Amino acid sequence: MKSAFVLVFALFAGLAVADRSPALPADAIAVEVDPMPQRAPAVIMLGGSEGGRFGADHPMTVSLRASGFHVVRVAYFGAPGTPRHLDRIALDPFDDLIAALAADPVVDARCLFVLGASKGGELALLLAADNPRLTAVAALVPAHVVFQSSRISPRRQSSWRRGDVPLPFVPYPVLNPATLRGVLGLSGYREMHIRALEDETAVAAAAIPVDRIAAPLFLAYAPDDRVWPSDIMVRSIVTRLAGAGRPAPLIHAAPDHFVLNHRDSRAALLAFLTAQAGSLGCLN
Repeated sequence: MKSAFVLVFALFAGLAVADRSPALPADAIAVEVDPMPQRAPAVIMLGGSEGGRFGADHPMTVSLRASGFHVVRVAYFGAPGTPRHLDRIALDPFDDLIAALAADPVVDARCLFVLGASKGGELALLLAADNPRLTAVAALVPAHVVFQSSRISPRRQSSWRRGDVPLPFVPYPVLNPATLRGVLGLSGYREMHIRALEDETAVAAAAIPVDRIAAPLFLAYAPDDRVWPSDIMVRSIVTRLAGAGRPAPLIHAAPDHFVLNHRDSRAALLAFLTAQAGSLGCLN
């Protein structure tokens, strides 16, 4: 019980303090490419809170390669050479990666796609909003805002930054029973995130500008998502897109938060990506 008390105290005490620390994690990502033997479309794959890199043998990775895509698997924390924690991760190396892929003669730059799951879905939307080179976007159970870093720290931090500037973020609620239950593992984190989203000022400041995304968009949500409220957040994304006059995204309802664990969900996603590549002339 003592360790649980210390953990909860550190979280709650830390959430009450604004970050003034100048120390920033390294600007570093770790990239592995599963290449096709010829010029081909490419998919950048971004995982979630586990560190971001899908395995080469993941069923989605295998299906993408079999369909003719270069697969670019990226780790953005917790891997050698990357930041230790999901804490103020720099977006700039992703911008550089996208530019490098678009300029690579073995990549058909007409079809440079991004696929992100959970926290990686949040990241995929952020990247797509600022990178018109991305010509299709798949965000699986994403957030519509930037949330606070998941690292337990004496100070609040954003999950992401550009340059040395952390992005505005929605903080987790202080001394809230929902936060306590989530931290102690007594429930999922859904209620904690719902409570956090009640901070309308923070939500407005931290909203991801999805209305700037011109590429076709695939959004997956889980109606009974216990990790965070992807159903509520995907609705917010759709509303913002509609308000900006953007085309309606393709919406997929997944059985739970872990979308790519399910064959039907993987099939729906693969159909979207291959259809986009086919329509752009990148796949025969």
